[in-house]
Amino acid sequence: MKDYSKLNKQFVLIDIYDDREDYDVVAGVAVPAECAEEFARAVEELAVERFGGASFSELLDNDLNDASMSAAAKKNFEDQAGRVLAAAERIMGNVR
Repeated sequence: MKDYSKLNKQFVLIDIYDDREDYDVVAGVAVPAECAEEFARAVEELAVERFGGASFSELLDNDLNDASMSAAAKKNFEDQAGRVLAAAERIMGNVR
């Protein structure tokens, strides 16, 4: 049986562009505090190697035009616009 009291460091993954007042937790995990740095490095490695991502240090060194941040902001805007249009269509559908 796990001793949950030893899992004393918690990590939460959220989308920074999700609704800032009512965001959803994408994932969460608890690990022993003494493993926290190793865990964080392993997550970064997984994101880079398996999913083709980039660490923030890589972005700071190489993404001088902030292409990643611009793409994320654009996607967020498009997602928000889509939600607004869907809500408007629902409202208009109820009016007819």
